[in-house]
Amino acid sequence: MKNALIRAFPSRELTLPAVLSGVLTAAAFPSTSFGPVIFVALVPLFTALLRERPTAHEAFRTGYVFGATCFLLMLWWIARLIPSADVTIPGILTPALIILVSYLALYPAAVAALTVLTARDNAIAFVFGAPALWTILEMLRASGELGFPWGQAGYALAMTPQLIQLASVGGVTLLTYLIVLVNALLALVFVGRGRFAGVIGAVAGMIVIGALALQGKNALGNTAMSPAPKMRVAVVQPDVDLALKWKRSFSDSTLHLIERLTREAVGGGAAFVVFPETCAPVYLRRNKKYHLALSSMAQSYGVPIYIGFLDYRRDGPHGDINIYNSSGVFRADGGLELYDKVHLLPFGEALPLSSKLRWLKHIEFGQANFDPGPERAPLDAGPTRFTPLICFESVFPGACARGVRLGAHLLVNITNDGWFGNTPGPHQHAEMSILRAVEFRRALLRSANTGVSMVVAPTGRVVSHLGLFREGILFADVPLESSLTFYARHGERPLRLILLGMVALAALAGRRRPA
Repeated sequence: MKNALIRAFPSRELTLPAVLSGVLTAAAFPSTSFGPVIFVALVPLFTALLRERPTAHEAFRTGYVFGATCFLLMLWWIARLIPSADVTIPGILTPALIILVSYLALYPAAVAALTVLTARDNAIAFVFGAPALWTILEMLRASGELGFPWGQAGYALAMTPQLIQLASVGGVTLLTYLIVLVNALLALVFVGRGRFAGVIGAVAGMIVIGALALQGKNALGNTAMSPAPKMRVAVVQPDVDLALKWKRSFSDSTLHLIERLTREAVGGGAAFVVFPETCAPVYLRRNKKYHLALSSMAQSYGVPIYIGFLDYRRDGPHGDINIYNSSGVFRADGGLELYDKVHLLPFGEALPLSSKLRWLKHIEFGQANFDPGPERAPLDAGPTRFTPLICFESVFPGACARGVRLGAHLLVNITNDGWFGNTPGPHQHAEMSILRAVEFRRALLRSANTGVSMVVAPTGRVVSHLGLFREGILFADVPLESSLTFYARHGERPLRLILLGMVALAALAGRRRPA
């Protein structure tokens, strides 16, 4: 048994660098948040792959050790999610964490194996291939119903506005590629295959970082001069205790809190008020008290109110009742526009494919059984149009791209991260949403029940924020932008073609003698 366990790991010369890279990569994200370390975090891993020249099988195991170390250190808080009889069952969280980490680690493992097969011990081929393959696999990891982009390298720079401005051209994916490219170049310094290659690698790596910073500085200056009109908004963080939130006896108290915070927001001059996900803990359209209260406030104050709640509708006259994680904007003219969450959290809000295979909905292991809503145009609040993003949707750029192309002036993310407790989870989730603002040059409003709530400028600069477990209101004058970025127009298609070209070049270079 002991020998089998030892054989499951690569050699010490490969394992130790993989673990070190995993630790450094995790350190670039909250809670430590040493963001710039991401530019060197992969150097030990890449150096070991270049120096030791492992087989594809050994490289796979090396990449897996890196992934397991990185994701376990980054996502340990999943095992400490606040339990709820409606969402989870006793004892499931630790196995869920182990399964998730085991799955996520497959991606860097595949990158390492494919890089070794493609580069064939050639350093030049490695520099072409490793960053491209890494980025392609990250794109796959973030796609589909099981998409989970946590820990993508580009997000490590979320709190450094000057270094993330190229996201408006190629999204967070372009940032990830450039970061991994720098790591691959710097690894040449330590490989020991000639001083000239090391010098070239170091200089080229510094040039990439310098160009990223210089472009960012220029973009920040140009974006700050935008002539777009501005609107005063209020982002509300009610900080309702999850132990009380869903109790019927507490429903009236929550409504009184919503009414009080709305008065304060309007008193502060807000022309648009945003409350978090499921802030109204009822099936709001079926609850006359809540519906009438919010509709009356929006009309009497002349201010639209966007708020999250639950909803249900029957699918046809004799069909199943579908339940939605929903939201709606109560407009000042008395209208109500609905948005149902489209991208549900897999295994948390629904089983993957359950919307297509209805029998899956009857499997119960503690998950909520929501149905995905239809894709729709931006919500019209009256003074502005905005793209709604409920919770997990903020980590995917697709909905934002569709919204801004259809005329959205703002991105509005509502969430309830109270389940994460006082862990790095809420901070990691919040920082990922910052990249959406830069990618589409739209102000982003983020209302979280217990935090982290934020107002983010189109440059990615956090204008104001509220930390965990504080009640409060964020006021800000945000621009109502209408122009489209290159990324909004073209998405990741150009980058995909470039990455595939890089892999092809790596394969060609790898057929030559080792460099």
